[in-house]
Amino acid sequence: MIRLHSLLSAENIKTNNINNVLIKGISSNSKKIKKDYIFAAFTGSSSNGLDYISEAINNGAIAVLVDYKKFKYVKKNFNIEIISHKNTRKLYSIICNKFSKYKFKNIVGVTGTNGKTSVVWYVQQISKLIGENTASIGTLGTNYKKINKNSNLTTPESEVLVSNLDSLYSKDVKNVIIEASSHGLDQHRIDGVKFNIVAITSLSRDHLDYHRNFTNYKKAKLRLFSDFAKNGIAIINDNILYSNDFIEKAILNKQEIITIGQSSKAKFKYKIINLRNRVKEIELNYKNNKSTIYSDIVGSFQINNLVTAICIMLEMGFKRQIIEKYIGNIKPPPGRLEYIRSIKGADIYIDYAHTPDALKNVLISLRPYVTKKLYLVYGCGGDRDKGKRALMGKISHKFADIIIITDDNPRFESPKKIRQQIMQHCPNATEIPDRKKAIKKSILNLSKGDVLLVAGKGHENTQEIKGNFLIFNDAKIIKKFKIKD
Repeated sequence: MIRLHSLLSAENIKTNNINNVLIKGISSNSKKIKKDYIFAAFTGSSSNGLDYISEAINNGAIAVLVDYKKFKYVKKNFNIEIISHKNTRKLYSIICNKFSKYKFKNIVGVTGTNGKTSVVWYVQQISKLIGENTASIGTLGTNYKKINKNSNLTTPESEVLVSNLDSLYSKDVKNVIIEASSHGLDQHRIDGVKFNIVAITSLSRDHLDYHRNFTNYKKAKLRLFSDFAKNGIAIINDNILYSNDFIEKAILNKQEIITIGQSSKAKFKYKIINLRNRVKEIELNYKNNKSTIYSDIVGSFQINNLVTAICIMLEMGFKRQIIEKYIGNIKPPPGRLEYIRSIKGADIYIDYAHTPDALKNVLISLRPYVTKKLYLVYGCGGDRDKGKRALMGKISHKFADIIIITDDNPRFESPKKIRQQIMQHCPNATEIPDRKKAIKKSILNLSKGDVLLVAGKGHENTQEIKGNFLIFNDAKIIKKFKIKD
């Protein structure tokens, strides 16, 4: 139990005239409220937490956290301690962490438009091979000894995140690496988490349906460097757009800055020397120490992610020789430029690419493996940034040879309109609405030397259509498809 005053600022205590009662916990779900809990009453897009205050009180809530504009309403209608604040989500997250038990050697935060999932995967997998207990939290779920998917969010809500961290700590996990999404940063889900290392992988257009413009999107990403890991380590890919903005925030936050890239200015330099039998020879140069690693991971952008993971692990305290020893054993995460099978001498890959930059990078990365035609099957998600559909259409038209436009997760939008918006900028494409049929059609047309990429959904196990989540997995469909070679 914690005294309420120890969770709040002196100004907040005075403004709200709050009694110093004992608190046992906090939740934003009225059904999870127990005796002497704080109920965080948020106003969301589909529900209003104020409507659940009575239920929370009946379940034992001793205090309620509300937006400062709602103070008078709550004071008038309920007999309960009121914590009013201008940023309720931030305070909620901080309080959640004050009830936590975890104490890790390293807590790493990774942001970026693309590459977050791959970086945290590589760190977790290399750590596992070394024998160090490291867990990752992100798009794939909470990954320790196995993947546990207990949130549909890349960065879980504060309550779930803290619960996951406490659970991992109880299992003797020493290090945790967390994907910090733009939504998670903007909504303060990770506030209160004591990161000591932060990193950014890439920066391009995404989630503009939520952020409204690129400036707001970048501002959310910058928070990881301005508001976290004070006096810690900042790892920044020097080829990203506006990298100087991130360096500036890191300097102001007194972070040690390590830039990664293939330029002469990067502190951690790398270059791909050779590609032979699908294995890349990569030279690393860090702190005047050169070494060579070998990897069959496809894509120069994935090599960048791998090098970022190596840099993170060095700053976590792992020895370089030991890290590099296991690089050849590392495979990409599920659905990230993942090789599925070969049919009729043609290789088939899946990838999560759902942004213009990601799609371009994947197609360029696969081209060296193509001796005949590069096939592409993809669509765009509904109720998301509509502006990227034209961009992705132009990219697919430029970088792929045979294109089928199909459905992704249309959600509540018209699938036909989504496909049309893409095809206006990809005139050579074929339209096949049914994703399964589109994949099968492409496979039937393959011949030796071709490569097929099925993009957009990657690891996902469902397809969302009008509120229904239908069982659907690109990899399983490809693996089960029977054809005579």
